[in-house]
Amino acid sequence: MGFDNRLRFEDIQEGDRLPEARLRMDRETYLAYNRLVREINPLHFDQAYARRLGFREIVVAGVYTFSFIPKMVEDWVGDSGAVGRIEIQYRNPIYLGDAIVQKASVRKKSADQDNKWIECEVMVEDEEGNPLTRAVVTVEFS
Repeated sequence: MGFDNRLRFEDIQEGDRLPEARLRMDRETYLAYNRLVREINPLHFDQAYARRLGFREIVVAGVYTFSFIPKMVEDWVGDSGAVGRIEIQYRNPIYLGDAIVQKASVRKKSADQDNKWIECEVMVEDEEGNPLTRAVVTVEFS
């Protein structure tokens, strides 16, 4: 008999908090990512260019930082649900070398006769608590 450690929809409540995720925008990893995707925007790899535009450092591409949001939710949900939709707002740039904190909570739980889903609000902040990104992630349960 196996042990089932999946998160159950029935056990989730509005207001539940997900475990925080702390990440650092590591130079080596991010520049390797840029090579992999063949990044062409110098804002994302040329420090002198970024500074000429008024930024303090290379700006990490939104598509890169975006990828950590569904991962956080999927790590919490496990195999019991699947990310279905993500709405995202970039509020302030995330810079190379920055440490970020992702905080999330369940803001809505819904079910009808055919479907069960939750909406999680994810806030990405810098270490001082300044908002960087906000997302709403919808998770569908089977």
